Amino acid sequence: MATMVKNPLSNELKVATEIYGCHERGEKVWLGKLQASLNGEISKNTVSAALDTLFDWGIIKAEYGETEKGRAGRLLMISNESTPMIKELYEKYWKNR
Repeated sequence: MATMVKNPLSNELKVATEIYGCHERGEKVWLGKLQASLNGEISKNTVSAALDTLFDWGIIKAEYGETEKGRAGRLLMISNESTPMIKELYEKYWKNR
């Protein structure tokens, strides 16, 4: 019987690596989409709290733009300074989850 290996990333870094992964796939990402893509992994409230922390830490930034459904939304992205670290974590722990 195989055992599940616990992902070593904090909730904040899971959220950051998911944002990075969306951008790697050429997708825009906003709160609702992020919560849906992490459903079953992290609760909606935890995603929101993690975003607040990531903004405070300067790991993510946001700008207003058009979502995939043509509505205005706050699009999330990794800050330039944090990209190398988040990319490394994404490749090591999140890409093949």
